[in-house]
Amino acid sequence: MSKICFLIPDGVGIRNYLYSDIIRQLYESGHEVVIWHALASQVVELSAKVSGYLPQQKTFKGFKEDLTVQILRESSTYARLVHNAGITDNPTIMLNWHERKGPLKRKALIRLSEFLGKRIKGYEGILNTEKIYFSRLSKTPAYKQYLSDLKDMNPDVILCTHQRFPGAAFAMEAAKALKIPTVASIFSWDNLPKARLPLRTDFYSVWSEHMKSELQFYYPEIEGNQISITGTPQFDFYKNMRSIQTREDFAREHGLDSKKKWVCFSGCDIKTSPFDAAYLRDVANALDEEDDVQLLFRQVPVESADRYADVLKDFPKIVHLPPKWNKGKHWNEFYPLPEDIHHLVNLSYHCATVVNIGSTMALDFSWFDSPGLYLNYDHTADQEWTVRDIYNFQHFKSMGTWDAIVWANGTEEIKEKVRAILDHPDQMAKDRKKWMNRIIGAESQNQSAASNLAKLLVDVANKESIQV
Repeated sequence: MSKICFLIPDGVGIRNYLYSDIIRQLYESGHEVVIWHALASQVVELSAKVSGYLPQQKTFKGFKEDLTVQILRESSTYARLVHNAGITDNPTIMLNWHERKGPLKRKALIRLSEFLGKRIKGYEGILNTEKIYFSRLSKTPAYKQYLSDLKDMNPDVILCTHQRFPGAAFAMEAAKALKIPTVASIFSWDNLPKARLPLRTDFYSVWSEHMKSELQFYYPEIEGNQISITGTPQFDFYKNMRSIQTREDFAREHGLDSKKKWVCFSGCDIKTSPFDAAYLRDVANALDEEDDVQLLFRQVPVESADRYADVLKDFPKIVHLPPKWNKGKHWNEFYPLPEDIHHLVNLSYHCATVVNIGSTMALDFSWFDSPGLYLNYDHTADQEWTVRDIYNFQHFKSMGTWDAIVWANGTEEIKEKVRAILDHPDQMAKDRKKWMNRIIGAESQNQSAASNLAKLLVDVANKESIQV
């Protein structure tokens, strides 16, 4: 049997991997699992309550990135963003570059990376710069530490659960030196156009045929037989109907009125939607006199609800349902609790719609066939941040001409559009399921993503042919 290592460098991998069925399935098939992580130790203990198994653990030590490595990575990232904006004819891709803010040293690094990135000529130039970057990784203390860690663990395969984390690149290069096969999961549906793939692995796990095509489009050097369509475990949770509470029980637990129709406002992070509190106020104003409607609010998990405090005070009928996350002083102390999965599944199942600025939650609600409503207007004519940029992001191009989402193009449309969703859901966003299936692909199949991913890891460990 195989020894399978999960590299979880930050909290992003907790929900999809530690709380999913994948560890249980591997253990029950006789495989050994080791978690190489930089998380609070209690997270793995919590996961054992979910899976029934306590895996081995190894600390993933963090290192300050070597300046030369950082400049090579950032300059090639900038060049890729320019390249991606060109091949898609979409200038909003450049909004994924860093803002020139912060300490002088950081601003100088960003400017230097831009200067060098502009001088990288053509796609061949990008690949040559990245080749130097990957070569440089092996000359760092981080690489040497991870080489030692891998010799100690001696796994048959490594899965990196977050492809965007720069520190994981050192570990992947160390694994290659030891001839340990590597797999990376593409974490989110909007990652690939953003040029945030600072590592290279032998194989890649993607959500769908659409994501596989994207990976090959933005990284043509990656061969099709390196890419396996597994789905993503985050949607496996929605298949478990045993976790669905009755409407009455969910209402009782959270102080809701089960006879009313529930509308969920799902908050965005402050960078994506800096005026989010104003949008919540707009929705609360629009629905304030709808006696059969109850407005629920869940903020983005990594932020507090402080910026919404005045709105919640002014509209006491809003029911605030904060995410069930542990929060601490340091980044590795922020993580979802297992009960947050149950909470989010029930919220998506029981609410009639979700309202926000371009959130992935529209896909979660589509799983249970509920239309999502995107707010599509600015608050002032001259504001620097604008919804036009948000909805022109490349990942929204996946909708094509489909009627996949409901749009409110001004505050005066909110009540009308919400009312239409509540009263005639089948007539609104008729293509929402088609859009969801395009994005999450394998999740609509009977086989779970956890099973698909477990099979991929075992096949790679055993050097068997990979199903792509």
